[in-house]
Amino acid sequence: MRTRWKVLLATVAAVAVTATVVTVHSEALDAAAHARALAEAPPRSATPREDTLAYLRAAKAHDCALLDLLEASGTTDWCPKVPTAWSDGESELLAYRDVGKPYAVSAEQAAQAEVCVPSVITQRWMTGADPGTMQWSWCWARTADGWRLVDEGQG
Repeated sequence: MRTRWKVLLATVAAVAVTATVVTVHSEALDAAAHARALAEAPPRSATPREDTLAYLRAAKAHDCALLDLLEASGTTDWCPKVPTAWSDGESELLAYRDVGKPYAVSAEQAAQAEVCVPSVITQRWMTGADPGTMQWSWCWARTADGWRLVDEGQG
């Protein structure tokens, strides 16, 4: 009976140590990704079009840390995970082109004054849209950190 308890306690201890190591490793990876994203981010002086190009490159490369950094909310829907059904995956950007001239959207038209940048994207897994190519705009608001994406897209 004592041997079983020792084995049980040793197993519980091993699981606890493993969970701690995994958590610490995960936090270190997150910190490294955040530091890399800060280094790769466009400068505060970048234009909404330059930020859009950086965002699109990051989305295509699945650089979730940079995407999150460029988002006003700090979370993105453009970091793909494979869906288990037609409509429950995250949108994946496969290609982009024709990044156009920014246009202003007033606070009367949106929740706040924004600058939107049109583009053409090719995507898959977007909820409510068939995979393929479509026109898409990315809308940015000015913050102390530069332009930040406030609307991840509208087609």
